Amino acid sequence: MVRFREASKSDYKNIAALHTISWQQNYRGTFTDYYLDATVIPERLAVWKGRLSHPSENQCVVLAEEDGVLLGFGCAYVDKDDLYGSYLDNLHVSNKANAKGLGTLLMQWLVKEIRARKGADSMYLWVLENNKVAIDFYEKLKGRSEKPIQSDDIGDRTFWQIRYVWDSLERLEECIDSKLERYEHRRI
Repeated sequence: MVRFREASKSDYKNIAALHTISWQQNYRGTFTDYYLDATVIPERLAVWKGRLSHPSENQCVVLAEEDGVLLGFGCAYVDKDDLYGSYLDNLHVSNKANAKGLGTLLMQWLVKEIRARKGADSMYLWVLENNKVAIDFYEKLKGRSEKPIQSDDIGDRTFWQIRYVWDSLERLEECIDSKLERYEHRRI
């Protein structure tokens, strides 16, 4: 059975490992093979060790685990931006757990946490333009896409990214609930 919980300091290695694998699987061709195979893991280890050792007050990190194995995680920052609201910084699910609804359940957990913390009623994220699986997922959750922009804030090459925005967390929750209901009907 999948269990959801908040991340603790000791989780940084498992999160960094899954984050690395996700980038290696989804960003091949966007970044160099050398970067993905040699640089990402120490970089992600440093990022997650820092985030979990000294979390900002507005940080939320949730894990999805089964039998002690990390299947997915999400990280959001409540009210990160005055215009767009809370920021979904990471949402990654292991290929072993794809199509099981974990991404949707992680989104649900983070939205509930943002609302519990009295965050603004909006959320946004950035997704790389070539990450078609993620784009399809966010569009099914009725995210509004903006015009792609060039960036170089991660990786070792310039890339195109798209901001997705939800202007109402209440409507996003309704969309999540509807998607989860459809998922449950498929399992029956």
